[in-house]
Amino acid sequence: MKNLWKILLLIIIIVLPCTQAASQVQFGVPKKMSNSILRISSFYDYYPLGSTASGRYEGLLDTFLKDFQTFANFSAEMYRGQDYEETIRTGAKGRSDIILGMYSDTSIYGDLKFIYPAAIDNPVHLVMLPSKIGKIKKISDLKNMKGAIDSREYWSDFVRDQMQNFNLEKIDNSYDLYGKLLKGEIDYIFTTYWFGSIEMMKLGVRDLVTISKKSIWTMPVFIGISKISMERDYLSHNLTQWLSRPEVREKIKNRAIEILQKVEEETRGTVPPSYILEQPEEEKKSPVQEKTEPLISSSPLLGGPLLNNTNN
Repeated sequence: MKNLWKILLLIIIIVLPCTQAASQVQFGVPKKMSNSILRISSFYDYYPLGSTASGRYEGLLDTFLKDFQTFANFSAEMYRGQDYEETIRTGAKGRSDIILGMYSDTSIYGDLKFIYPAAIDNPVHLVMLPSKIGKIKKISDLKNMKGAIDSREYWSDFVRDQMQNFNLEKIDNSYDLYGKLLKGEIDYIFTTYWFGSIEMMKLGVRDLVTISKKSIWTMPVFIGISKISMERDYLSHNLTQWLSRPEVREKIKNRAIEILQKVEEETRGTVPPSYILEQPEEEKKSPVQEKTEPLISSSPLLGGPLLNNTNN
């Protein structure tokens, strides 16, 4: 009997501190925020990942933000500095409470707290003319070719470093970017799936090019919070709880798909720019790709996890 009591006492000694510690952790999380207005920042003019030109957030995280606002009972106020880097830098110093979209291991976000898991992926894909893409067997095949990127895109430090290995021109608008590809002045384009798909549909060139089925690189997109926000404890706890639920991340992905489907419908029948008349001879001889399926249904993003390409 004495041994039994000793065992029970030992269990109490071990379990009680753990229970108290757990209680203290929960106790330390505020049940509500002290402010009714939170400042939000996001990517600039990078639809559908984020746009704030209208004075409010527009993008694939809009439904998530609206649902979280209802849950936490606050209104959102956009904060936008002179440029994106200033917005993130001053946001980390307390000018913003929530940052809707940032990349891990990227120096500009070093002073912000990441909320795990990532909300969605922003994969980088390869875009080429149909007659050329079949010749690419591995990523290194592109190193002796000339490529380009849209200078308005946002890249993680890892992807930016990888791109140093390629001969890339930076072009600041989609019209000239895809014009150079279709006229044969460049061989390929690196673009993110969400932004790139919308830009191609708006130009009416989606059926004239081919997008790689596999992503070249992945860039998980995280939600962040300022480490010195007065609401950091509440936001850290509750945003983590929300994003840990698979159905919440699935809803974000479905919202992204919904946006692309809407743009696809709105741009259906868009006449491509006149520069398609200047295509290389081999492209003129090749039949234009017939659009037998909607763009969205052929996306590798919808069939399951993204397939990672190798860098060999």
